[in-house]
Amino acid sequence: MLDALEFAKFLKEYIGIYAGVPDSSLKSLNLALREVMEDDNFYTTANEGQAIAFAGAYHLATSKIGVVYMQNSGLGNAINPLLSFVDKKVYQIPLIMLIGMRGGENDEPQHRKQGFVTKSILEVCEIPYIVLSRDMENAKKQFVEVFDNVKRNLSIIAILIERDAFNPFQLTHKIRENKFSLKREKAISIVQDYFLEAKFIGSTGMISRELYDLREYKKMRHSNDFLVVGSMGFASSIAYILSKYSSNQIVCLDGDGSFLMHMGCLSNFKGVAFVHIVLNNFAHDSVGGQETNANNIDFLKIAKGCGYQKAYKVSTEKELKELLANINYLRELIFIEIDVAKGARKDLGRPKNIIKLKEEFCRGF
Repeated sequence: MLDALEFAKFLKEYIGIYAGVPDSSLKSLNLALREVMEDDNFYTTANEGQAIAFAGAYHLATSKIGVVYMQNSGLGNAINPLLSFVDKKVYQIPLIMLIGMRGGENDEPQHRKQGFVTKSILEVCEIPYIVLSRDMENAKKQFVEVFDNVKRNLSIIAILIERDAFNPFQLTHKIRENKFSLKREKAISIVQDYFLEAKFIGSTGMISRELYDLREYKKMRHSNDFLVVGSMGFASSIAYILSKYSSNQIVCLDGDGSFLMHMGCLSNFKGVAFVHIVLNNFAHDSVGGQETNANNIDFLKIAKGCGYQKAYKVSTEKELKELLANINYLRELIFIEIDVAKGARKDLGRPKNIIKLKEEFCRGF
């Protein structure tokens, strides 16, 4: 296991800009880099394609090499700018990618195929890759060789990082904790109770897991829920189309990270009726609570600008209950931002047999 802080201090000497979307395999390294890097050079981007754009533009401005980080599930978002912007047959922009690896037979369904095909995708894209060693001296040597190769050949190289490659690390400063008291799971439970007959679309990560666990705890049917366990950023688009075919209300439970990832999708939703709820804790909770940029964005103005008929923001259980009591009967395009605390139960379950859950949802639609 690698010491995250030692490796981060080593990388700092090579990295000018570090941009990407958080991943659990990279959590310790990212936190250590936050500790040692200047804030202006460390970016949490809305999606992986934006990270490629940032690193590419950094090279245009400085002739230096940018480093992009992501989970392998985000490789699809990065493919377009990788092949049509920084590729050697286009603008020949050197780039290093740090890719946290998920997948394998024992991983969750949404990660299995991605883990199986990640190396093949890189090979088809003609992007060489290495697997980072768990020995510190070897890992440093690997990075230097990659850096020199990328600089010399104006190429792109990926460094694949396996789970638990780094030891745990906690920031000692630069921590921006939110101070909200309402727990996300409690907020979801309240929403369930006010929309008993609604069809729920749960976003990627903890939200779908909490939605599922609450149904189990309350002995409620799962046929009213569709859990978007992967496809981060697209839960609201799924809710939009489903709202056109459902006689029941549609409620989309979104997270701030997933909302930001493909926020342009909102421009299509005008004219339909569903309730779009963003549970905002300023963090990518499912990959260790690493920050999003949601703490300085006015989501209500964005929603209204995209045609939502009503937009609300609440921060307490009392405010949420009062709001839902007044709007749960409406059939309009409604946006609700709920400020929630970070974190989840340590014993939080995971959906079992998602194919069966899909079939139950479709039968009950």
